[in-house]
Amino acid sequence: MQQNESEKLTNAIEAAKSIGRFYCKFISANDVDLTGAHQVGLYIAKQAWNIFFEEKGVKGENKDKYIKVHLDGYYPYESRVIYYGRGTRNEYRITRFWTNSPFEKAEQVGNLIIFMPMDQENFKVYILDTEDEIEKFIDSFSLSLMDNNAVYNGGKVKDIDLSKKLEKEIEEVVYVFEDFPETIKLAELARQIHYHVYKKKSFPPDTMILEWVKTEYSVFRAIERNLYKNNLSYDDIDPLIAFASSALNRRKSRAGKSLEHHVDFLFSSYRIPFSHPGRSEGNKKPDFLLPSNAAYADKSFLDSDLIFLGAKTTCKDRWRQILNEANRIDEKHLLTLQQGISPNQLDEMADEKVTLVVPKPYHSLYPAKYQNRLWTVEKFIHYAEEKYSL
Repeated sequence: MQQNESEKLTNAIEAAKSIGRFYCKFISANDVDLTGAHQVGLYIAKQAWNIFFEEKGVKGENKDKYIKVHLDGYYPYESRVIYYGRGTRNEYRITRFWTNSPFEKAEQVGNLIIFMPMDQENFKVYILDTEDEIEKFIDSFSLSLMDNNAVYNGGKVKDIDLSKKLEKEIEEVVYVFEDFPETIKLAELARQIHYHVYKKKSFPPDTMILEWVKTEYSVFRAIERNLYKNNLSYDDIDPLIAFASSALNRRKSRAGKSLEHHVDFLFSSYRIPFSHPGRSEGNKKPDFLLPSNAAYADKSFLDSDLIFLGAKTTCKDRWRQILNEANRIDEKHLLTLQQGISPNQLDEMADEKVTLVVPKPYHSLYPAKYQNRLWTVEKFIHYAEEKYSL
């Protein structure tokens, strides 16, 4: 029997802690055959090979094995893990997963799937489908899925692909902090570190947003490791529980404001006029109003010349929150780092006149026939520049 949301999340966290090893990823359009590609099955990142196999795949050879999937709340069923090494291919996939599962696979895009090896042939599997579930699981293990996936192995995490130079720069900076900086200061520090390392390179705005957010999370986690190193073991369980709760709350608080801080800086660097936070009717505070709060309050200012932009790291469930945040603006834009959304949800957004602004590297994670609806960050910037003749 399928279990409710709270039970599923609790079971997933407890199982992950008990087993101590897992691979998780956001389910992409490619994973459910919505991109028109010929590859079949769930894609597995190369860094996760040791979660599924005892030996790494060898280029030039294919290999496979059958596993038993213990999907939480359902009867176990068989799937196949394959390494494709022949010809031009060099990738791992799980096939026969959706065929035997109880799910409509197209509706799983954007959900988080977690594989936990009980042994070489048996895997506990959880699919988390709400933003609260996903965020709580990610925060519980201090993960970042900016690169779509993460491998957790006995406390060690592989989840962000940063250059060695950038990682070294981050490690050298964190020791000066005796406490956590404010979120806006943390965002500034991340941009400074990134610029110091890559100052001779220019990045398009879509890449830049992702680079800043990745760097910031890595800085935060490095500071967290340094400050918490003396708090990771207690004889008394009560202080440990209080410490863990404080750590989780801090992670959630930082993530909630991170994207807004970087968008603010990006708009300022392009000299785009905006107010952040916005102010519309009553006490409503949209994330961004363009060109300004004053323009929105001015009844003589044309509605068609106003722009609303929400900024949400994820938006599977919360996108509806923006619908009544600015009554004068009929068509709304929502900038998100969400890595894929189901066709049904995308249709609902279109019906409500919501346009998603998604960094270009994430467009391929969305269903192919919907990708032309997505705006890039660069397209939104050009849209604002043209409207305000910058």
